[in-house]
Amino acid sequence: MSKVPLWPARADGILAAARALRDGGVVAFPTDTVFGLAARADLPAAVRRISELKGRSPRQPLILMAAGLEELDPFCELGATARELAGRFWPGPLTLILPARPPGLALGAEGTVGVRIPSHQLALELLAVAGPLATTSANRHGRPPVPDAAAAISEIPGLAGALSAPAEVPPGSEPSSILDLTREAPTLVRRGRLGPQELALPGLEDLSGARRD
Repeated sequence: MSKVPLWPARADGILAAARALRDGGVVAFPTDTVFGLAARADLPAAVRRISELKGRSPRQPLILMAAGLEELDPFCELGATARELAGRFWPGPLTLILPARPPGLALGAEGTVGVRIPSHQLALELLAVAGPLATTSANRHGRPPVPDAAAAISEIPGLAGALSAPAEVPPGSEPSSILDLTREAPTLVRRGRLGPQELALPGLEDLSGARRD
């Protein structure tokens, strides 16, 4: 069995990861929240491969990450509220659930897509080269996210490779907060680093409780 590459946090490592993604591979990479898995958002077979590697249902949603707002436009409808929140919290740990733009990629339920611009420099550099990526936490279904690239390779057989970082995701890191803007009222469905006080949206419904999962 061939050894899974562990790419360095340099330009050549980013280019190698981008090539693997273009070839339909699933890559592990660091983000500002938890260590993640990524596949090219425009390759449906690669997107399905993420769920296969995690051992979970393909119906469970993924998050679309991009390097900038303009790259999200083909995939979703960015309304006024979404753009206002993007200006306040992106790059950062907030995922917005928005209507998927036909014939764009629906990564969630009922034709929706969760989108985010991360505030991790290495992740942004990868996104700038590889384009928008379908992402999720790096772990087998039911297990906690792994802390680094080496652990991702060990836990998830079948990866095309993993992009390392000088400082891996710190222990106890929280996932992004998820705010659904497709409902009648803005609805916080997962509370991560941002809660209702930070979001400060009129009419905000909080269905997250105190969970940090």
